[in-house]
Amino acid sequence: MYKTDLSLYQTEILKCFPKKEDQQRILELFQNLVFKLEKNLYHLNNINFSIEKASGKNDFFTLMPIYFELESFLVSSRSTVDMLMHILNYCLKYDIDNKQVSVSSLFHSGLLSKPIKDIFSRYTSPYDNPTWQFIYLLRNEIVHEKSIFQVLPIQFKPMLEHQFLYARINNQEKEITDHLKVCLRFLDTFIDRVLSVLEVSLKKEK
Repeated sequence: MYKTDLSLYQTEILKCFPKKEDQQRILELFQNLVFKLEKNLYHLNNINFSIEKASGKNDFFTLMPIYFELESFLVSSRSTVDMLMHILNYCLKYDIDNKQVSVSSLFHSGLLSKPIKDIFSRYTSPYDNPTWQFIYLLRNEIVHEKSIFQVLPIQFKPMLEHQFLYARINNQEKEITDHLKVCLRFLDTFIDRVLSVLEVSLKKEK
């Protein structure tokens, strides 16, 4: 599903850091990013399996395993973005405390170059990008305020001879697995754009 060549970006970015300790830390960060991305796919596969097992039944206990995995998917997706922010913070030597690293802290730090800030503006505005709102902001609501079944109620609906799982997202009825795939493609594109600009920025500094 992912098209971004993380291995290539990792290789090119490592060339900009001659010190072994920097290389080791960057390798660790990229490994963490890959792990998070694979975890997203794991949860999506589990959601598909649970949907098939539910056989179109809309009672709460049948839907509960799907809710569990949906919540985990959202937490993992948000964590993927945060890991990308850690790569930026370390490679560009922003020195933002690890516990404070986030999209918001980097954006408002005054340290981002214009190309990276432009990417943030394009992809991470919840007003202009409902997919970002779903991935990044919904996680806060389900972790700190409510449960996933309250925030994102799901329901099977018949379509031709099949049952598809729907949720109301951004005031529209959307088939849930299709929407989650849209989210992963969005993440993939965002990561690719950020790493591409990061690579160019680092090579200019050499």
